[in-house]
Amino acid sequence: MERTPLFFLYFCLMGLCALCAPASGAEDLTQSRRTAVVRAVELAQPSVVSVHVSYRQQVLYRSRDPFMDFFFPYALIPGEQERTSSGSGLVVSKKGYILTNDHVVGLRDNPYKISVSLPDGRSYAAKYIDTYISYDLAILQVEAPDLPVARLGNSDDILVGEWAVAIGNPFDLGPTVSVGVISAINRDFSEPQGTYYYRNMIQTDAPINPGNSGGPLVNALGEVVGINSFIYTGSEYSIGSIGIGFAIPINTARSFLQEIELHGKVRRPWSGIVGLRPLTAALVRYLDLPSAEGAMVVQVSPDSPAQLAGLERGDVLIQIDQEKVHSPKEAASILDGYRVGQSCTLTFLRNGKTRTCRLSLAEMPSARQRWD
Repeated sequence: MERTPLFFLYFCLMGLCALCAPASGAEDLTQSRRTAVVRAVELAQPSVVSVHVSYRQQVLYRSRDPFMDFFFPYALIPGEQERTSSGSGLVVSKKGYILTNDHVVGLRDNPYKISVSLPDGRSYAAKYIDTYISYDLAILQVEAPDLPVARLGNSDDILVGEWAVAIGNPFDLGPTVSVGVISAINRDFSEPQGTYYYRNMIQTDAPINPGNSGGPLVNALGEVVGINSFIYTGSEYSIGSIGIGFAIPINTARSFLQEIELHGKVRRPWSGIVGLRPLTAALVRYLDLPSAEGAMVVQVSPDSPAQLAGLERGDVLIQIDQEKVHSPKEAASILDGYRVGQSCTLTFLRNGKTRTCRLSLAEMPSARQRWD
């Protein structure tokens, strides 16, 4: 009889444990759902915007005039039609600066209206500030209170194989998240992708599709490490992701942002090299060059940085700092990537000998100043 209270207490404790167990299990399950990717999205997504660009496109259409239709049944009349394209962007400053791709803005297509939409439902008209064509970057600006600013990481500290989260507005569906890993870093493209040369690119298998351009590539800490820019599809007829996408390193974009914040525009760097030409087979034989890779200097502006550095007409550029020069377009693109006031080492061939010089980039003068 003395053991009865003990048995009763034991069964009560067992019952309490049974009641508590499901609640504890549910709590553990809820916590397990909040992965590093979920937390990264919660940090980064509020600063990602959808960009809509409206522009007028020249088109030909059939006349609605009965007289024209009767006498000229196949005549087409020129006119304009409104088009809208979409992409993504990233709030990078409380001043309302929004970073995106230059090809998203498409200023050369004469847009007349640019708007951005935030994930919280707010929408604003955006002002075009400037473009950094060499790196396919552009800056817009909106006037809005309490803008969520993205956390920018360090793209020099990327680990191949770490989580990568792409956030953007693919196919104009609205805020969308896709996940993968960093597949590779420092990918260079000697040939242009469209009208742009891309260097030191981040490769990811996080699905990126049309409309993701200009949006961020984020690490597991919620820090932006790249700006998603283009995909490799393996075919000119395919437009969807096959797991090979590329992002501009955020450290490259920082240089662009600093120009905007300090000067309100991008100061165009000037080397003073007026023209570069490719190396033909005949030139390679005549100059006894080791290969056709490089770019021959056609002309140097007087009193320019190139002339002050000692560069002359006929010199063959083969390397700029640590980057090999394969073509004139690539050499020009590499030089355009430096900021005003920065210096680089040019390696070139002259009279069969390899030489080097130090070139300091100046701000691009007006056309008259360049030749006065």
